[in-house]
Amino acid sequence: MKKKIIGFVFLFLISCLTLNFISAQGFYLDLRYGSEKVIQLVTDFAGPLLSVILGGDYYGGFMIFEKFLLFIIIFTLVFFSLKKIGLFDEQIAAHRIVSLAVTILAVRFIDLAWLNTILLQYTVLGIALTSILPFIIYLFFLHSIDSPTVRKVGWIFFIVVFYGLWSTSSDYNYGGVYAWTIVISLVFLILDKTIHRYFVEQALKEVDVSAVTRRIADLDKTLGTIENAGHLDDKTKQKEIKKIKKQIDWYRKSL
Repeated sequence: MKKKIIGFVFLFLISCLTLNFISAQGFYLDLRYGSEKVIQLVTDFAGPLLSVILGGDYYGGFMIFEKFLLFIIIFTLVFFSLKKIGLFDEQIAAHRIVSLAVTILAVRFIDLAWLNTILLQYTVLGIALTSILPFIIYLFFLHSIDSPTVRKVGWIFFIVVFYGLWSTSSDYNYGGVYAWTIVISLVFLILDKTIHRYFVEQALKEVDVSAVTRRIADLDKTLGTIENAGHLDDKTKQKEIKKIKKQIDWYRKSL
């Protein structure tokens, strides 16, 4: 049923697109004009509906798309949170209705000031993630090199580049980001040996964990073989089983 509805909507939009081509452009195919008309059609249809459900009276429904995205986020969180409650295990319809009602109530009465506050936090999150990602990539790249000299040259080059950006920046906000990047890079340059030692220890720890896991798997396999061995008497079998279980417990404690 859902596929039929989606197909009908898709066919309807294609038909509207075709009519727009014929009426406005003759038989000339103008994809830009057609896509604009389809988008305008969808906006005209969905805009008033979303404004009624989500609330969008301020500025004539301005930022209704942002509220719709916030609706999706909250609905997803509420939906999966209610799944943890046993009351809704067998009540699928009630689960969906409550999730939808809670989300509408949460989003509908958010005024413009609160909405801007929420969007500002997402903006900061985006700036922070996109700003720190290149630094993290550069950090892991440098510490994949064993030579301390090469790593220090890399940090010095990084600092010089950001110093140039900082000294030529006319924007206060950008300048602050460049300055703090320089400070953090200087700390990583000074503590290069300590940080690299930490990376090496973590790599060795992962290798040790992998080796211990394989050893436990081998002991479990041996344990199963002994338990099913018919040529051993019960006394010998119990003695070997106790010995292997003791080794397994010891290895598991070391993880």
